[in-house]
Amino acid sequence: MTQPFKTYRDSITIKDHVTSKHIIVGDYSYYAGYYHGHSFEDCVMYLDDLDDRHITDGIDQLMIGKFCSIATGVKFMMGGTQGHNYEWIASYPLDFLEEDFDDYNNVRPKAQKNKGHTMIGNDVWIGAETMIMPGVKIADGAVIGARSLVTKNIGPYEIWGGNPAKMIKKRFCDEDIQKLLDIKWWDWDIKKIKENLPLIRRANVHDLWEKIKKETT
Repeated sequence: MTQPFKTYRDSITIKDHVTSKHIIVGDYSYYAGYYHGHSFEDCVMYLDDLDDRHITDGIDQLMIGKFCSIATGVKFMMGGTQGHNYEWIASYPLDFLEEDFDDYNNVRPKAQKNKGHTMIGNDVWIGAETMIMPGVKIADGAVIGARSLVTKNIGPYEIWGGNPAKMIKKRFCDEDIQKLLDIKWWDWDIKKIKENLPLIRRANVHDLWEKIKKETT
């Protein structure tokens, strides 16, 4: 698709570069690593070999919404059917040694269960070299500081940072956050977004809310 904003992001829109069927990305979300010669798909790390695997095989997917800003070096750690379990006596994944366990005829317990899809909302900004663990859900409008380790779900318009990442503050008050979630500007067509840029690119949610209300009544 044609990128309407004429900046270096023209060549780094993720959707235009992803080939994996396990990565689903909305319109206009970009990865700054392309600007530094990196591939976004190298950021998505699966425990399993995905060659010849299909979505119906139960592989967790990475789902990214629209208008997300993802900085260089971000890593998405995706789940799989193998791994380590620190609750067992041996954390080493002994079931990998198939040639040494030919007489193990029972169904072998897997060390790690699928964590579920990793889901990134719309208008999410993820700082450089952040690592996002399997199955994490990051809601619309969230911001994550550089080099954070995200192990928990993040709510809408929350700012998180650190290792492990913790909430620092909310971008707006709860009332304004709900208004923004109702407005869903990322679902507008580009023409409408451009018409409302003077209101979108400022901190006053009330003015945008009032304008949209007038247009819909």
